[in-house]
Amino acid sequence: MDSGQTKERKILESFIVNNKDLEALESKVARFDIFEAIGMIRQEIKHSNFIGFLLDPSEKHRLKDLFIKKLLINILMNSQDAPLDILDVSISDFNDAEVRREWKNIDLLIYSQRNNFVCRIENKVDSSEGYKQLENYSRLIYKEFPKCKKIFVYLTKNGDDASEVTINLTKNGDATKIQVNWQSLSYTTIADIIGTVCNYFRSQVNEDIYLSMSHYVDLIRRHIMSESDIAKLCREIYKQHRQAINLIYEHRLDIRSDIEEYVGKIIQEFILAENSNIEKDDSDQTFIRFSPKEWDSLSFQKSCNGWTKSKRILLFEFRNFPQRLELNLVIGPGSMDTKNDIYELIKKLEISGIRKCFIKKEATWNHICSIPILTTSDYEALVS
Repeated sequence: MDSGQTKERKILESFIVNNKDLEALESKVARFDIFEAIGMIRQEIKHSNFIGFLLDPSEKHRLKDLFIKKLLINILMNSQDAPLDILDVSISDFNDAEVRREWKNIDLLIYSQRNNFVCRIENKVDSSEGYKQLENYSRLIYKEFPKCKKIFVYLTKNGDDASEVTINLTKNGDATKIQVNWQSLSYTTIADIIGTVCNYFRSQVNEDIYLSMSHYVDLIRRHIMSESDIAKLCREIYKQHRQAINLIYEHRLDIRSDIEEYVGKIIQEFILAENSNIEKDDSDQTFIRFSPKEWDSLSFQKSCNGWTKSKRILLFEFRNFPQRLELNLVIGPGSMDTKNDIYELIKKLEISGIRKCFIKKEATWNHICSIPILTTSDYEALVS
């Protein structure tokens, strides 16, 4: 063993042997969590589903409207010009509340007819608000619930501020401008509310519900909160053992590169095969593109500027993510008429899996079909 290898070995030994911080980190991440097991860490829909379950008074958690009240009181404590009073909320009965999921594409909506009240929650785990998204949702709520008291909530990892929203409403022929205040809410607050309920109302719920809430709080604190104990431990370990960690990273198993190479070889074999009908297009580690050669004879195919050198507008594309691989059929940037004509033509073929798609912009990509090839669990199996 040469001197360089001896030095690297000692660096790794100092990192692994009697490293109390590393042992503490391993004990935290090794603890079983049902929500981690089902792959929920970054999935907004599943987060919204569980939060909606807790907010719904009719669900089997037996806590009735407790979560709604806890959430509203917390929001009202940090808001100005609120349409509700904290004391009124604490003594009101919200057990008639409907909790709607994905109603008109809204993440979470709470509607209480008895209290003439509606609350709209926009949930963002990793993504940010879309173009005019909050404005459009605000206008929808005012249209559907014109006489209700309204609260708009913007839920993010760190309680980010939403953009300023102003909408124009017309009533009896008169136009009115309304400033809509979206209240910021963090996942830290969600974890605190659920944790408080776990501590003080445990006797009211059965063991399964208690464990579910506890696991969900753990999930938030381990993976979503930026200042979690795990995040602090990781920073401390990296600070003290930077050389060892960089060395491990340098020799890591790079599944993504292996998959890019493997998929590229498969496509290349098709290209080199006798009478092959496959043409490879511009590709990199993330996007591996190809199309049937016969598509090049279609009048629209070479009409795309600003995507690939071939100027093809319709391509198959393997998307090689760090923890999943999927195959998409993509319409690239181009004129609205051309993109819509392509989409309508493909729809007529009645191919299974074609998405309902709204083509609204020229300079965008529209993924009209997506097929999962490898999932997160497949990747975990590869490294286990």
